[in-house]
Amino acid sequence: MLPQDVSPEPTIFRPSDPARRPGAAAPGAVSAAPSRPCCRGGPPARPSPCWSNGAGRTGLVERDTDGCGVFREPVSIMGRGTVGWRPHDPTYLFISMSQQPIRILFVGGHGRSGSTLVSRALGAAEGAACVGELRYLWTQGVTKNQLCGCSTRFRRCPFWKAVGRAAFGGWRNVDAREMARVHRSVMRIRHAPRHVLPGVSGGFGRDVQTYAETMAKVYRGIAEVSQSPVIVDSSKFPTSALLLRRVPGIELRIVQLVRGPHGVVHSWSRQVHRADKGGRLMATHSPAQTAAEWLAFNAVIESFRLTRTPWTLMRYEDFVDQPREELSRVLEFAGLPSADLPFLGDGTIDLPVDHSVAGNPMRIRTGEVPLRADEEWRTVMGPGRRRMITAFTAPGMLRYGYPLR
Repeated sequence: MLPQDVSPEPTIFRPSDPARRPGAAAPGAVSAAPSRPCCRGGPPARPSPCWSNGAGRTGLVERDTDGCGVFREPVSIMGRGTVGWRPHDPTYLFISMSQQPIRILFVGGHGRSGSTLVSRALGAAEGAACVGELRYLWTQGVTKNQLCGCSTRFRRCPFWKAVGRAAFGGWRNVDAREMARVHRSVMRIRHAPRHVLPGVSGGFGRDVQTYAETMAKVYRGIAEVSQSPVIVDSSKFPTSALLLRRVPGIELRIVQLVRGPHGVVHSWSRQVHRADKGGRLMATHSPAQTAAEWLAFNAVIESFRLTRTPWTLMRYEDFVDQPREELSRVLEFAGLPSADLPFLGDGTIDLPVDHSVAGNPMRIRTGEVPLRADEEWRTVMGPGRRRMITAFTAPGMLRYGYPLR
């Protein structure tokens, strides 16, 4: 029997829902500001609904500081059309998300399990934004200025420039090299047991606190710029998920993505050129290392079932076989139960441009992509290696519903 979901109580993000608690501010909206004299001599300006995502999501936006509320420039977020208007006052805050926790849908598991495709599919749904493997933000993004998923260099990408301004007043105001060092310090898999403890001290504890507080600002900036109630982070790494429990102001939900170990081992054995990194080869791992990590990573991610963190399981094979059912289920788990999926076709998915900071080379691919399981390993993997992988990973294969023969 497959592990059962540990799902939260249903929470539907509907800021315009009149049935919400009287007097409560809508999620993702600022509280109504008092009337103020208009700088142009008109009547007092009040907050007014000025954005909608076309699916019933509306929210209150605070007028600019002098109360005039003159909106000029249309704003397009994540390529989804006009959702608001920029005021003449540069100190204006488009929509404050500071009163609500940021919902993070974390895709965890082992690499080469289809996480880039799955996270992009989730991010294509209304109300969600995919940012790829955010754990590489400081190394591949801010420091090395590599390609964003939109095929623009990170520092030139309008989305990430806006996130940097919202979070820090600009990326230049953050010591990216120091954050890369902190990232390396706290992300090592050997530190996973320390992240389970309620508190950490010393230099490692300071690094954990720095990382958590800085990433809280990053997630807040992403939420404000994308205007999406759900952020899809496909960092996968177990310590990334454990660290997110320490990030203030977020609501974490875990999707454990599992792919059969033979396909994962074969994928890590192949030499693949990265179109997003000038044709450089992707890293390769030995079959023994991959099999051991497949067991360990999935065990750590599944351990979230024992905590208060909402958790659900998705098998990659089930996703490509029944994409609509699996995406709808996970989106409902994420708090988007009525999300439309117009981008799904008959065995295909139409991927829009997104802003993934890192991931598989297919993160820069857009348009129609076939949904199919990569079963090449069945024809190229020798019987000896098959038996070795099966013997090594048998406990996990049985747990996640993969046949041993």
